[in-house]
Parts: sequence; structure tokens; C-alpha cells
Amino acid sequence: MIDTILTSYTEVVANPVAYADPEKRKAMEQVMTLLNGVLDARGRVLLKLNVDEASKDAVLAVLPSMKSPTVSPLSDGGYAVESVIEKKTINLVIPALREAGATDLVEMPSSKIVP
Repeated sequence: MIDTILTSYTEVVANPVAYADPEKRKAMEQVMTLLNGVLDARGRVLLKLNVDEASKDAVLAVLPSMKSPTVSPLSDGGYAVESVIEKKTINLVIPALREAGATDLVEMPSSKIVP
């Protein structure tokens, strides 16, 4: 049997005197940006793929993204596409993208995502 022994959470605490100093506050905020970036990346992956002109719209219609996928022209025609998507959906998204015309799909882990 597997069960929860302890539920805990992480809390960042700042010294009020240090936080009142603008220079130290800025440093604290920068650290928080990096920590939150790691937390945001935990459940997401970067997906890279290629697509030809004829299949571009069909692939983009299937491809989820945080905001909007990055689409760059390839030197020999077609497009390179990148998107950050939820890791839990990747096994459904990849086959759908292949069916829509995507090729050369690469899934990469993300260590930080800072929106």
C-alpha cells in the first residue's frame, strides 16, 4: 500500500529590513524569477518540428502552445516550428501532428520557463 506520509510546501521568507533596500529587493526578485521558472518548467516540454507549406495550417491547428508557436522559414522551403506544451499531453499531440503533416519531431525537456 502506498500512502501520503506528510504534505508540505515551500515558502520563501525575506528579512523585512533587507527587502526594504531596493538593491537587495531587486536581487530577491531575480532569484524568485529563476525559482518560478523552474517550477513552471516542471510539467512542460519543448517540441520542435518541421512542416511543409501545404501542411503548415493543419499542423498549427493541432499544436498547443503557451502563447503562440515560433515559426521560422527553413533554407530549403517549409518551416521549423517550436512550441512549449504540457508534458502530460505529448503522447497524444505527437501522433496528431504526424497525421497533420509534421516531420522531424523532437521533444526536449525544459529546465526553466520564464514567461
